[in-house]
Amino acid sequence: MQRFFIITLVAVLLLSFSFSSMATDLSEQDQLGILPESALVPHIALLLPLESASFGEAANMVKEGFVTATQRGEPLPAIIRLYSTTDDPLDILITYHQALSAGAIFVVGPLTRDGVSAVASSHFSSVPTLALNTADSNTNLPPKLYSFGLQMESEANQLAELALSSGRSHAIIIGDDSSLSKRLQNAFTLRWQNEIDKTTESFLYADNPAVLQQFRNLTGGSNHLVFLALDLEKSRLLRSYIDPEVPVYATSQIFAGTDNFLLNNDLNDIQFLDMPWLLQPDHPAVMAYRHTSTAKSIEMERLYALGIDAFRLLVNLMLPQPIDAISIDGVTGQIRFQLPNQFVRELVAAQFKSGKIQLIMNSKSIVEDEGQ
Repeated sequence: MQRFFIITLVAVLLLSFSFSSMATDLSEQDQLGILPESALVPHIALLLPLESASFGEAANMVKEGFVTATQRGEPLPAIIRLYSTTDDPLDILITYHQALSAGAIFVVGPLTRDGVSAVASSHFSSVPTLALNTADSNTNLPPKLYSFGLQMESEANQLAELALSSGRSHAIIIGDDSSLSKRLQNAFTLRWQNEIDKTTESFLYADNPAVLQQFRNLTGGSNHLVFLALDLEKSRLLRSYIDPEVPVYATSQIFAGTDNFLLNNDLNDIQFLDMPWLLQPDHPAVMAYRHTSTAKSIEMERLYALGIDAFRLLVNLMLPQPIDAISIDGVTGQIRFQLPNQFVRELVAAQFKSGKIQLIMNSKSIVEDEGQ
């Protein structure tokens, strides 16, 4: 890893002015005009992997949400330039350096975890930078590099907080071998075991009826609760094998929208967290912004909402105020600053009830199934 970033640094110094990237202005109508390559203008750089086969669709949704927010946002002291990259950390780092050389006074991005790690390790962040993801756990963020995004680990931490209100003392954690599931399991466990007399027990999910049948006995108990560090399909299959008297918690992975009554009914009584953009249509911020017609999934809707709040957070970061005073009632959640340099989102708690979605705090039904 150290060798990689030494090579990266040398490559940037040697290639930053010979490696060409596209920089474009974002107008209020999202009409992009190519800027002269030699233009040196103070600007805000929006750095997204639009040329990536893996992350291009996600990047486009973030961009669309960001542009939507500019149409309702406060005027900024500089124009916004869009920098398009691949998902290669070296390409991202070179383009980041080019943005600084072209006069960037603030950078929004990168979007990928590897990209954020590359920028964080390079120590190039001489201007305030709002990264839209987190770096690897062993990477320290420089003072001017702030992290904001849809980190699932934060959800697991908040779910542990929610689970504490159940009064149960023993958490049964069910996950799989994926890297995401392992991060979720670790985050939940760390928060849960931070409390006195709270214990955990972990089991590995297996798509095997004989193994699944065992979960009815494994999960039963008056002091037990279950945390599912699993995706929608696995959680849906496992739900019927979990003791129905035991509280069950899961991340936003299990929420695929409100229009599938049968699917949501299979997840009955599971408590989860998600953003106001998807759960609170009457939320003031949600009503203030138009919804996208191009999102093909709930996950893309979340990224669109991320773009909206990224712009709103950018506006606040450019105001003359203490950073720890920033608090935004955002479409992705209640946003606040957390030391050392992360913006966290407090999400909305909800649960599945007979195929519908209900907020937990006030039991208000926020979605009525058509025909009911």
